[in-house]
Amino acid sequence: MKVKQVVDAKFHYFYCGYGSLSFEEVDGSKINIDVTDDEILSMADKLAEKAEHIRNRREEKSNSGE
Repeated sequence: MKVKQVVDAKFHYFYCGYGSLSFEEVDGSKINIDVTDDEILSMADKLAEKAEHIRNRREEKSNSGE
């Protein structure tokens, strides 16, 4: 049997160290995730893409007068 766990959290703070990511909620609850260097690089690429998309969308919205 395979067990799947889903955790919902409200992002407040995070820390990226060597080999781990830590997320903390306002109430102090924490989520720690072990990651490899390659996984960190992959996440960095995906976050950079998403950030660029958000910036472009905001700029378009700003230029359209909304």
